[in-house]
Amino acid sequence: MGSAEIVVAHGIWRFLSGIVSYVPVQISVIGASNTGKTTLDKQLTTQGEIRELGEGERTHHTKGWLGTYKLPETTKKRVKSDGLAKTLVSRDLGGHIEYHSTWLRDMVDRNCNTVIVVVDHRHLVNPNNVDNQTALGYLVNALQKKTKPKGLSLRGRWRWKNYAPRRVIVLANKADEWMDMEAHKEWEKGFIARHKIFDAFREDLHQLQSMYIPVYTDTISARYGWNVQDAIMKGFDI
Repeated sequence: MGSAEIVVAHGIWRFLSGIVSYVPVQISVIGASNTGKTTLDKQLTTQGEIRELGEGERTHHTKGWLGTYKLPETTKKRVKSDGLAKTLVSRDLGGHIEYHSTWLRDMVDRNCNTVIVVVDHRHLVNPNNVDNQTALGYLVNALQKKTKPKGLSLRGRWRWKNYAPRRVIVLANKADEWMDMEAHKEWEKGFIARHKIFDAFREDLHQLQSMYIPVYTDTISARYGWNVQDAIMKGFDI
């Protein structure tokens, strides 16, 4: 193939990649309350420093007449990294325990092939706090037991038994608060998965892999936009 043909082929590839990047990709973003899911949602919608949210701004849901929680509307986000881009579709879901079944209903109904689990460092500050472990554990247990959430759409009822995400991305948020120089060196070398912040989740991550669901781990600061888009795009590579 001559140089001219290579240039033309590369141009065609970039053109097609650009078109594909606008095809909506359904993702589910879950995690315990106050881990930064809403902040991440805002960061992906409009980049820049996000102001700290107050307790009254935490995501909550009301129940409908059937007794199931109403889901907020989905929104589209544009994520770019290293010249590549994706259009993501997600919902800002609450992190309280009573909303866990809502996570599963949403990801099954929309057939989300990517689940992003947002955690923070609260279990390092207080070893007795298991909020992060409970959130990830719910996902793993539900996928293992093929749990059927309430309120599924007709399409969701048809697919729930065979549903499984194609990948799980675990993002340790608030790196601006817990990441020290040693942790940053690990991250630069590509070894952040070895950091102690992920130790509490290793059994659940191994369980996901035993179900043939690959897992990507990384760290971000959703409030300041650090490594957010790069981490998500890298997660899609697994």
